[in-house]
Amino acid sequence: MADNNNQRRTFDIQFDVAARATGKMRTEAVVRLTQTGEEWEMVSDEGGFHGGDGAAPLPLAYFAMGTTSCLMTQFRAFAKRLNLTITDVEMASSFRWEAHQIGSAPYEGVPIGIDIDVSVQSKESESDLVNLLVKAQKGCFVEQIILKGFPIGHRLQINRGNWIVM
Repeated sequence: MADNNNQRRTFDIQFDVAARATGKMRTEAVVRLTQTGEEWEMVSDEGGFHGGDGAAPLPLAYFAMGTTSCLMTQFRAFAKRLNLTITDVEMASSFRWEAHQIGSAPYEGVPIGIDIDVSVQSKESESDLVNLLVKAQKGCFVEQIILKGFPIGHRLQINRGNWIVM
């Protein structure tokens, strides 16, 4: 009988988000994992500096948390797959951007960098733990989006008319 453990397979992951502007700068959204049908209600808001009430996390806070928790998840999951014993792991991340603006015109966001420090407690070898982190980086969907310049398509619909592809 053939061993299926070494066969390459592909699986899809898709999130669909339905978001609506509410309040000054508040966004309310339903995030749905298509494959399972699981849904989460999420809210973001901007602080007063951007015209919001600061009543929920900033959108970029979700991005920073998502990136860090994605890597944390893969690190722990892949440790199990590689039969490595991890007794504790902590991550500290720093996300930096600049905004370029002339006068009061809309600004342009410019990514500066992300640093993620991983602190692990384990009796495993340094090379095994380095290998684990490399595999976790490759398995973290968010990190791969950042590294590979993930394409983003936009469409605009005005007054429920035809869609304009941008």
